[in-house]
Amino acid sequence: MEMMDIKQKKFRKRMLGFDPEQVEAFFQVVAEEMRRLKGENEVLRRNLQTQELEIREHKEREATIRNVLINAQKNAEQTKANADREAKLIISQAEVQAEKMLQEANERLIKMDQEIAELKRHRVHFGAKMRNLLDAFRQILDEDSKETVRKFEENLLAKRKPITESTDGDQQRLAGNPGVS
Repeated sequence: MEMMDIKQKKFRKRMLGFDPEQVEAFFQVVAEEMRRLKGENEVLRRNLQTQELEIREHKEREATIRNVLINAQKNAEQTKANADREAKLIISQAEVQAEKMLQEANERLIKMDQEIAELKRHRVHFGAKMRNLLDAFRQILDEDSKETVRKFEENLLAKRKPITESTDGDQQRLAGNPGVS
């Protein structure tokens, strides 16, 4: 029964007023409808409270998820920033190390060039010493050869005197082989 039905309800008049049975029956219908509506209203109120509680929980979860996502994004940004800083630091260290290695290599190259130049100077100096030594040996050999030739000639001359007294064939033999005595 709806409210309009209640407002439009007409009771028959009797002499002494309305029909009491009809009024009592109507009130029972109205009371029953009111109980049903109150029960339904109570069920709806509980459902509403449950749904409001669920909505509040969902909003709290949403806020929590939003906070987690914001924190995750902040952490991701911070992690990325840290990774960028670390990468820059690693690159910087690698550049310093590469520069150091290049400097060491250049120093070694300069040292090797100096050693090569020193070896070339030693070679030139050694070559000059060897030439001087060879010249000295040549000079010694030349002097020794001259001395040997001179001695040989003296020997030969000393031996010739008697050779002139010997026969002609002996002279030719001695002249063809000067080392024969």
